[in-house]
Amino acid sequence: MNKTSARASQVVSGVKALHALLVQIIQRPQQFSKEVDLRRALKRQGSLARFKRSVEIEQGEPIQTFSMSLNTLKTHANENLVGGFKVLNELRLKAIEALEFSEKRGQQANKRTKSGLSKKIEQLELELEMQRQTNVILLRALSEAMHQFTSIRDASDDKIRAKRTQDALQVLRAIAIMNRPPFNLIPMLAEAPAPSVEVANIDDYRKG
Repeated sequence: MNKTSARASQVVSGVKALHALLVQIIQRPQQFSKEVDLRRALKRQGSLARFKRSVEIEQGEPIQTFSMSLNTLKTHANENLVGGFKVLNELRLKAIEALEFSEKRGQQANKRTKSGLSKKIEQLELELEMQRQTNVILLRALSEAMHQFTSIRDASDDKIRAKRTQDALQVLRAIAIMNRPPFNLIPMLAEAPAPSVEVANIDDYRKG
């Protein structure tokens, strides 16, 4: 493997590591709340592109982010990630929100309250904020789904239509994982049976 192909492989691996890291931050913000360098890197796209860190994954060896220019990150994200750089940047913003929300929740949990009513109010405020963030993501998914439906409808043949359908499903799943558990998992539903081609005759219901 020459130097050019070796670097390209490192860049692709680094892009995927960044994606995995952002998902982990969104799902478990408390685990990353004390990492000052990470929080600084999340503030800007360019800083995130240059960020270097080992990322633990559930199965297999840890993977490493790779310092690169923002243009390089955009190019390889668009080529190798579902939803491209657009989804990656949305994950970055969502990771910032998750860390801020986690910090706020920790501060309020440690705050002394004068009565049980005050504690209940704080709890409801936190739940409301979580619901607000969930709704934002669902609206994003709905908007993306409407766009994808149009793209599928306008496909020129069945092969392109099938490809766009698969791409749409992957993009929607990528958006869904931005939610906090348990709202980050899409239940696997059985496919509905194909509709009957027989057309009901309304006159049959008028007899008798």
